[in-house]
Amino acid sequence: MDFKKAIEDAMEPLSRDIAALCRINSVEGKPEEGAPFGRGPAEALETILKMGESMGFRVENFNNYAGHIEFGEGEEILGILGHVDVVPAGDGWDFDPFGGIISDGKIFGRGTLDDKGPLAACLYAMKILKDSGLSLKRRVRMILGTNEETDWKCMDYYLNQVKPELPTVAFSPDAEFPVTYAEKGMLQFTLSKSLSESVGIEGGGAFNSVPSSASVVLPKEMKPALQKAVEACENQDMYSYEVSEDKLLLKAAGVGAHAAHLEKGRNAVSYLMELLAELPITGELKKVADFYRETFGTTLFGEKMGIEAFDEDSGPLTLNVGQIGEKDGKLVLCCDCRIPVSVPVSEKEKQIRDRIAGSGFDFTPVSVENPLYVPKDSELVTTLMEAYRKVTGDEKSQPMSSGGATYSRTMKNCVAFGCLLPDQEDTMHQANECLELRHLKIWLEIMLEAVYQLAK
Repeated sequence: MDFKKAIEDAMEPLSRDIAALCRINSVEGKPEEGAPFGRGPAEALETILKMGESMGFRVENFNNYAGHIEFGEGEEILGILGHVDVVPAGDGWDFDPFGGIISDGKIFGRGTLDDKGPLAACLYAMKILKDSGLSLKRRVRMILGTNEETDWKCMDYYLNQVKPELPTVAFSPDAEFPVTYAEKGMLQFTLSKSLSESVGIEGGGAFNSVPSSASVVLPKEMKPALQKAVEACENQDMYSYEVSEDKLLLKAAGVGAHAAHLEKGRNAVSYLMELLAELPITGELKKVADFYRETFGTTLFGEKMGIEAFDEDSGPLTLNVGQIGEKDGKLVLCCDCRIPVSVPVSEKEKQIRDRIAGSGFDFTPVSVENPLYVPKDSELVTTLMEAYRKVTGDEKSQPMSSGGATYSRTMKNCVAFGCLLPDQEDTMHQANECLELRHLKIWLEIMLEAVYQLAK
């Protein structure tokens, strides 16, 4: 069926609705009555549900943890999984990050790419299909979460408290085109050590981010040794220091990146610790620096921890220290490990525990996610690939694996599908996150074709 006119007619209201959603600051906030993750995510959920209701869909709100937007009949369900919460805006914007500004052929705002824009595109694809009157064998249900960017309690509530009918097939528009058929297992954990004295180290801000900065307080008399050590290292440009009356503040400047793509970053914490290990330090600081060098170093793939792993579907294991700092008399390292799909997460957890035994550091698991794997030749993956190729004409791109994590791994027969195009600038989680209207039109075309093919 030719949907060209319906797509053209949808572009203006679709753009307006994305802008409206992006005007809601849906960063997770303080829980309050009726808003388990703060007022912002609840408002964003209520807003998109009202959009769906105005289009004639059946909608349900599950206590502002999650929601449904659905149409059609039939025993089977096609699920579309996404989230309305966003990461904090951060600095460096040229526009109000929650202004929903449409300018120069782009929509600017936190969430335009992750994940409000993709959800709205899917919602309009659903509307075009519903209005077409075409007969479909599956119901189409959009499933909306509200704290994907943190700990997924929304999906836990949805799956274990609501206990809904689960989709027969599903996808999550929360990644890249064409199709992500495999997502690595995840193990996030802390390593903590009681301190007899402060070590003055801090750096990073989250498990799943490569730290762009780190610092440590040193005695002022360390300056000559520090200068010598910096001159001897290959990465002199990373380091700077400030001297006060009795202290020296050593800083390391790295390159931030998502933990799913460690190779795009340079871990400031790791390079700071590497330099520290070269200095004539003593006490707790020396113990910490030596432990870090022996256990992590500046490696990306768990080599020093002794947990390397690789498979053809998802590539190498990665290990990232995303944050370091002192809390309640302890030094805490926040670590993120992404594990190939063929390797049990429990196996790597045991190896890490064994590796640090006797080190003085305690291991505490924080988040454990099993991998996602749907065969490349499955009906789901091949159908989505066909939809993508039909619209774009791209015959080169192939199904891919990822170190990222989407809602796809919360249920069977579900993969990540879109919405970032291969040639589209990725500004997710960055300043000036934006969506070009020309790309939005392609998104809508792809999603319409995919939903139609999976639901018919």
